[in-house]
Amino acid sequence: MKKLLLLLAATSMILAACGSNEDEATTTTNASPKEEKTDTTIDFMKFYLSISQTINQADADLNAFELAQGKDALPEGEELTAMKAAAKTSANETLAAVQSIEIPATLSEQEKEIASALTKMQESYTMKSEALASEGEVVLDEANAKFEEADAELNVLLEEAELAPSSILKEVSL
Repeated sequence: MKKLLLLLAATSMILAACGSNEDEATTTTNASPKEEKTDTTIDFMKFYLSISQTINQADADLNAFELAQGKDALPEGEELTAMKAAAKTSANETLAAVQSIEIPATLSEQEKEIASALTKMQESYTMKSEALASEGEVVLDEANAKFEEADAELNVLLEEAELAPSSILKEVSL
């Protein structure tokens, strides 16, 4: 529910910011550098939000496992085995979802940095899947650290676009 409210609030802000300026920007053939920057900023914000939306469509079981693990409330026996299996499947589905994210052509100037962040996210979900497949205690610290690296890279891009820093990690871990 918190994810949905956060997503709705962010989407509302974007739509309010885009408003009538979007029509003007698409009909203007000789856009000024400031207008181009605004368009790129809007495109980046839409793209940034799409990342968390894409991940949130696939990571529910993984989040449930991590939440239970964080609260020392993991079940035992067959329930734990089933929960780990569901979390592993969720990690693999999330990995595939992140791999399917396409960087819009309008963000070609930031493509290298965005691709690097997406690669780190993919590595994170691969590490989580491998940890969930292993015997014994599931340790996700390195995988979460890898995701935090991706989060930091995206925050640099947010700041360069003169947007407020955010945290995809928090958006996808609610």
